[in-house]
Amino acid sequence: LTTWDLERLRFLVELAWPLSLFLVLVWLRKANPVYRQHECHFPNKAMPSAGTLPWLQGIFCNMNNPCFRSPTPGESPGIVSNYNNSILARVYQDAQELLLQAPEIHDLGRIWEELLIMIQFMETMRTNPERIAGRGLRIRDILKEEETLTSFLLNDAGLSDSVVFQLINSQVRPEQFAYGVPDLTLKDIACSQTLLNRFIIFSSQRGMHAVYNAMCALSQETLQQIEDSLYANVDFFKLFQLLPTVLDSKSQGVDLRSWGRVLSNVSQAVRELAGRRSIQDLLLVLQPFVQGGGPESFSHLMSALSDLLCGYPEGSGSRIYSFNWYEDNNYKAFLGVDSTKKESIYFYDNTTTPFCNALIQSMESNPLTKIAWSAVKPLLMGKILFAPDSPAVKQILKNANSTFEELERLRLLTKAWEEVGPQLWHFFQSSLQMNMIRNTLKNPAVRDFLNGQLGAEGLTAEDVINFLHNGCPENREEGVADFDWRNIFNVTDQALRLFNQYLECFTLDKFEGHADETQLTHQALNLLEENKFWAGVVFPDIHSGASKLPRHMNYKIRMDIDAVEKTNKIKDRWYWDPGPRADPVDDLRYIWGGFAYLQDMIEHGIIKTQTNTEVPSGIYLQQMPYPCFVDDMFMITLNRSFPIFMVLAWIYSVSMIVKSIVLEKEMRLKEAMKNRGVTNGVIWYTWFLDSFVMMSVSVSLLTALITSLLSPVAFGFGTEYLSRYEEQGVGLQWDNIRTSPLEGDEYSFFFSIEMMLFDALLYGILTWYLENIFPGEYGIPRPWYFPLQESYWLESGYPKAEKTATAYVNTFFEPEPPDLIPGVCVQNLVKIFAGRTKPAVDGMNVTFYEGQITAFLGGSGCANPGHCPTGLTLSSVEQQADLSILLASVFPST
Repeated sequence: LTTWDLERLRFLVELAWPLSLFLVLVWLRKANPVYRQHECHFPNKAMPSAGTLPWLQGIFCNMNNPCFRSPTPGESPGIVSNYNNSILARVYQDAQELLLQAPEIHDLGRIWEELLIMIQFMETMRTNPERIAGRGLRIRDILKEEETLTSFLLNDAGLSDSVVFQLINSQVRPEQFAYGVPDLTLKDIACSQTLLNRFIIFSSQRGMHAVYNAMCALSQETLQQIEDSLYANVDFFKLFQLLPTVLDSKSQGVDLRSWGRVLSNVSQAVRELAGRRSIQDLLLVLQPFVQGGGPESFSHLMSALSDLLCGYPEGSGSRIYSFNWYEDNNYKAFLGVDSTKKESIYFYDNTTTPFCNALIQSMESNPLTKIAWSAVKPLLMGKILFAPDSPAVKQILKNANSTFEELERLRLLTKAWEEVGPQLWHFFQSSLQMNMIRNTLKNPAVRDFLNGQLGAEGLTAEDVINFLHNGCPENREEGVADFDWRNIFNVTDQALRLFNQYLECFTLDKFEGHADETQLTHQALNLLEENKFWAGVVFPDIHSGASKLPRHMNYKIRMDIDAVEKTNKIKDRWYWDPGPRADPVDDLRYIWGGFAYLQDMIEHGIIKTQTNTEVPSGIYLQQMPYPCFVDDMFMITLNRSFPIFMVLAWIYSVSMIVKSIVLEKEMRLKEAMKNRGVTNGVIWYTWFLDSFVMMSVSVSLLTALITSLLSPVAFGFGTEYLSRYEEQGVGLQWDNIRTSPLEGDEYSFFFSIEMMLFDALLYGILTWYLENIFPGEYGIPRPWYFPLQESYWLESGYPKAEKTATAYVNTFFEPEPPDLIPGVCVQNLVKIFAGRTKPAVDGMNVTFYEGQITAFLGGSGCANPGHCPTGLTLSSVEQQADLSILLASVFPST
């Protein structure tokens, strides 16, 4: 390769090397896009004093501490709940609007009381019929006001007035219908005195015989017509109102007209409620649970619960991801990465149910759920230890334990369902009362009556009968839906049993007393081995037998260090990045660790104990909103490595410049140029221009103007501060160039520029000084104190060239021209080679003048040693070039 090819190759490498590094950074930039976060508003966190339901909602819905673009409802004055948009909240709001505020809803209590009276009457007829023996309902009293039964018996059936009178005024024995309508025809009863006396009470035996003789003589067809006429003329409103009076004459009975009016209005409200969006959303969420038997996955279950309980307006809200994972190794404690602790192994827990053991084992076997379970297990299954175990402290904790008492009552209610549920199923499925209601509804007269009453509301008697159906699906009437009370019962039963199973996994008997803090600490260490330690509460100012509290209370809460915020440092200003303290794992340890919850319970317990009054107001914690920001993992990493990238980008160029400067001295080119009249400043200036132009081309490609003459330290700090401003989303501007991006720091990017300019000046002075005192092998060194010499500053520093002084006039040489200016004067030059005694050059005097080119040649001026007959020979191309440069003087004036 020629010299020109090498220079072009070097030029390409100097351009390609920094450009390749820049392209690597561009690729990393594309692979790690900027994390842009909108303005953040956080939902408030309900404490236990706010109520059990808001507290549990807050724990579940704020599990990932979501960030919302707009202010949350809880930030508005007078509003504390953030869950009014949840499905359950909207269903409750619609139900309250349509049902609870309706006037008819208050009559449901009276209907329930009347229903209980009717159930009691039916139960008495079945179990204690002797209590109503001899009592009955007069047929006249249960007929319609405009009844046609009497005229039918007189005119159509042909009965006498006395027989009709005996029939209309006789009484029906209700106990004979305790097990339903007997499978007997009217002919069977009318032609049997025994059956006639069993079902009807006559005023006299004579009347009974008259009715017996008259009715038995009628044909089967006539008796069937009499039976149909009887059902058609019975006023069921009167019947149900009078039935309870058989047992209790003071009873008001059952007002079916009121029932119809209330149930009609309620059914209309229910239909309107069913058309609301909240009910549609509820059915949509519950559909997989009802039809599919359960959620498809754990994430599907969490999504359904989020819709039911939370209902945030923007879905579940966005998550603020923390890039401060390196800050103080808090993440290691959360992930369980702790070399001081043994790896946890699951052991069967005899204190809970097999279902809970299987659930816990499945969560601990999954790495992801194991992390979450290890964090919440102390709250769900952990104990709260307290000391001392005195009456005064127990009173505080009794008042503080109201939240867990409510959960315990809820668990007892769900536990009671295991006994009530089967009884309720038996009542609707096969009880006498429900069978009588079904049989009554199937009666054509009753069915027509109900259709007349409910027709305007869109309901029919067939809908009611179908809902109360207790047989097989194939026994349903055609054209009706395959849905009845059993579907509702099964869903309710499944939900309550599942809820009870999960609730049994919680330890609700939280507080455990100890004599002193030493015993408390010992028990806490034992519980920590099983991860069942929530906290310890110590009251140092109360002795073990105290029954009264001091006026000023002191207490301390002791917790596992991994469950609370670390206090090993306040703020890490070297590893700061923008963003709120919103990470639920690292930043909200006082919340999810249970410290704030316990403090709220204890303080409300103290207030209630000291004042003997309920504390109506609950506590909500509200995190301050945070403005929009840009977080960039790429810049966070780059500001640690950017200086070395910038150094590596031009290390090749700098190394080649240094090599060329050294080579220039090694090849004696610098001294040759100085001999030709080129000053030292001009030489350095040309090197500066050459380096500056070369690096400016590569710098322009990288859109940054940086020279290799700057100090590496100041350069490194400057690039780091530049990247910090980019990391914060602010960027380096003229208004912040003199300030630091770090709090309490006086260094700035402008100071880096000042330091680099000072370094450039300092390096220039050192180069100038060292170049003069150490010019190299072929240069003329100056004394170390040359800057103090007057001759250096006032003159050129070297003796001016004068005409060659000769002791005599040699006639064999051309006289020196008097009108030319000497450039280089050689006086009395002597050269003796090693091993020779005769000088090669002896006393040579020569003067080289400005404006002339002087050269020494051989005998014939050739450069080939083998063909030069006389004169100087050249042994190599390099020596030829050196001699040509040495003996050719081109001065500035030419």
